[in-house]
Amino acid sequence: MQFSTHRGRIILLLFSLMEATWRGKRPHHTFDLAAQQGFVLFLFDDGGLVTFQILALSGGGILGLYTAAVLAELEGASGRPIADHFDLLAGTSVGGIIALGLSAGTPAADIRDAICEYGPQIFSSRSPAQTTVGKNLALAANATHAKYDAAPLRAVIEKIVGRDRKIGDLAHRVMIPAVNLTKGRPQVFKTAHDPTFVRDWRLPIVDVALATSAAPTFFPLHQIGGELFADGGLYANAPDQLALHEAEHFLGTDLGSVKLLSVGTTTAKFSLSNATNPNLGWLGWMAGQRLPTVMIAAQQLNTDSILKHRLGDRYLRIDQEQSREQERNLALDVASPGALRDLLGLAEASVREHLIDPRLIEMLTFTAPPAQFYHL
Repeated sequence: MQFSTHRGRIILLLFSLMEATWRGKRPHHTFDLAAQQGFVLFLFDDGGLVTFQILALSGGGILGLYTAAVLAELEGASGRPIADHFDLLAGTSVGGIIALGLSAGTPAADIRDAICEYGPQIFSSRSPAQTTVGKNLALAANATHAKYDAAPLRAVIEKIVGRDRKIGDLAHRVMIPAVNLTKGRPQVFKTAHDPTFVRDWRLPIVDVALATSAAPTFFPLHQIGGELFADGGLYANAPDQLALHEAEHFLGTDLGSVKLLSVGTTTAKFSLSNATNPNLGWLGWMAGQRLPTVMIAAQQLNTDSILKHRLGDRYLRIDQEQSREQERNLALDVASPGALRDLLGLAEASVREHLIDPRLIEMLTFTAPPAQFYHL
């Protein structure tokens, strides 16, 4: 594989350098041949900084199949586990489940296949209601309780991350947003990648995954000990900004060295017609998942704008807009055969478009050094 050296100077360093020595200054590239010979070749940028890469995965219910399928394609292209290319993984809701699975060593293709196989058991295998009456009846069906039982979701999460594994068993740095309703504030679950992080590493991975994906009205709140949690998508459906802050504040990373790959769930678009009744009540806002769609898309668009300003071309977003026809068949909780095929097709199209992007190629040739954890 050929790399241009005009962006910086190349230095040959011993492969055995300790990860802690490089905290905040990460190697830009690792060449497999040199690594096999006991050396690593690092490519520095013009400022002498070395890259720190972040993978941020958005929430979106069954639409997370798109995310998992994109990552599976990227793993196939790089020939290595996708998590090996990143210093920090962040994910919300289904993105959190995927991030935890990747950090646990589960291949992205296995996560994709699990969502495909068990998605219809977690959600509905029927297409969305198209008539006003049908939409209202669907809303009325769970007016007094959560729409879905969390047991099938738990079973799939256990397949992806393992039943008894703890956050402290993960091999990569991870951060997972949720809402702590008992304390009345946001909470981010993290691996022990900072000396002050002394609690979360003891938690079961399954509990953290269920906490970040406990979407209001869709699933019951999730309880960990005596605390109740709801979906992190209520405030950070796109965890990109949280991850960037984590890199700067807790990991001491210079902003100029950060590259961030963000993968969406085909949900970054919304609009209401002027024909819409402006005096909407709860029925109008919830019909057709209007409210969660607006919340998710608005957060994503805001995050996308800020990250472009802060990182410039070191920020890469992979996502796809649903066509009008696809919008009729896709939803946060529709796992019909047609919906699953659409999401897989959208993922394939996205990867084809982005695999020629030099920024993505560069990201997939980078190897993150082993993470330093402080609970061992």
